[in-house]
Amino acid sequence: MKDNIDPAQLRLKQIKAHIQQPKVTDYPLPHYASTEPGQRLKGKVAIITGCNSERGIGRATATIFAAAGAKAIVIADLASDNLKTWAEEIGRRYPETSVEWKAFDASGTPFLCGAKDRRESSQGHR
Repeated sequence: MKDNIDPAQLRLKQIKAHIQQPKVTDYPLPHYASTEPGQRLKGKVAIITGCNSERGIGRATATIFAAAGAKAIVIADLASDNLKTWAEEIGRRYPETSVEWKAFDASGTPFLCGAKDRRESSQGHR
């Protein structure tokens, strides 16, 4: 006869076995995604909004995109207090990725289209 284990406790034990602990590397924040260089986004250009926060998803996304080999990244936010610092940090860490920053309201579709066009033309796309 099997041990009389509470099903809820058994399920919690199973879930706990699948939960990852954050990676601790030389990247300034604990993280789950890999920050090891790769080629998944090789040659791609990205505009990532919401990047001003120190612990935000925008900054993390920009770092992961650069790690995945993006050709160029424009990090943006309505507030710009930290954008230059994050752009420099990502650029130092992944020098093969061109990183620019821009303060703007991402709810403005015309601006986003113009930013994409300007970025692509400066990177030789059309």
